Amino acid sequence: MFMAINAMGKRKKYITACICIALLVLLSACQGGARPDAMNAQKATPTTISTPTVGAMNMRVVSQPTALTPTPTTSPTQKTTRGNGRPVLAFYYMWYNTSTWNSTTMSDLPTTKYTSSDDATIQRQVSSAANAGLTGFISSWWGAGDQTDKNFAKMLSYSATLERQTGYHFASTIYFESDAPALQGTSKIVSSLNYMAAHYTSDPHFFHWQGKPVFFFWDPLGNGRTLAQWASIRSQVDPNHQMIWSAEGVSTTLLAVFDGIHLFSGGYWGLQSNTMTAVDQGFRSKVDAYNSANGTSKIWAAGVIPGYDDTRVPGRKGTYSIARKNGAIYSTEWQAAMASNPEWITITSFNEWFEGSMIEPSATYGALYLNLTQQYTKQWHG
Repeated sequence: MFMAINAMGKRKKYITACICIALLVLLSACQGGARPDAMNAQKATPTTISTPTVGAMNMRVVSQPTALTPTPTTSPTQKTTRGNGRPVLAFYYMWYNTSTWNSTTMSDLPTTKYTSSDDATIQRQVSSAANAGLTGFISSWWGAGDQTDKNFAKMLSYSATLERQTGYHFASTIYFESDAPALQGTSKIVSSLNYMAAHYTSDPHFFHWQGKPVFFFWDPLGNGRTLAQWASIRSQVDPNHQMIWSAEGVSTTLLAVFDGIHLFSGGYWGLQSNTMTAVDQGFRSKVDAYNSANGTSKIWAAGVIPGYDDTRVPGRKGTYSIARKNGAIYSTEWQAAMASNPEWITITSFNEWFEGSMIEPSATYGALYLNLTQQYTKQWHG
């Protein structure tokens, strides 16, 4: 899920549990439809910011990762207070089962193959994320009653258990999958957001910023959606702006309705041109300029990615592969993100295995990316 904005706009067409390759194909087409093209989208949209190039991804590495301990500690101990500090949230997917894992459709496999709905899986993932210094997940959400909804409720419950046991506050939110079949049309979007508000935003382990619950939205202007439509939706769901809405996209025009922008793609074109720091700073400057001109406090969330590879997703066109360079790409992204002084940092992703952007322990890299995450979150949190 690391493509640019428009390319990414098509990648998340939902991956449900698959028992055979045919089902995997159908499932991946759903999921694959949303994110990969998001990359192309983000490539085409930027104007004043360094424009991504089209073609092969030849990225020059700025820095190399330093040596780290083999694995994170077994339990988190650092207290994170809701609404304060420097949030680091990873995009998170809860749609896997044991039939999902297949090396013909994924570039790497997890060290532990799992089913997302299992309590033990959720506990392990939340704990390992907290160990690495993440303050929460941005959990892909496909509608009320969907497996992603049911699993999200489980995750909030375990986060409460984690805090009771360790004192670590892990607060997550949802990634509103705007292209999901159950979320099409103004009325369905309104009812779905009202459902989320009623069921989850009062939970102390739902991510809040400065006292307000936060929602992330995937590709809000994709598939014919307009800012006017979103303005109408917000007037019905949150007329007094008691929530914070972050939009995936590169244009500050989104800030007329949304409270901030984030890059699911991590601004990957900066890796291609060796200008990653300038790309992130360009977004910081654009958000600052908007705030100065409009008297607002819009939020810049810098994105980081470890790499990307969706070349094995069945039926997907325009695939990409971004070499990880054994952690060097991730280091470059982190350093650029921190230098841009964002309000938040997002990671693409904790476990998007079909698109190869995961930091979850894998057969190829072991715990390298959780260890690197632990290193950089310590720097970020100071």
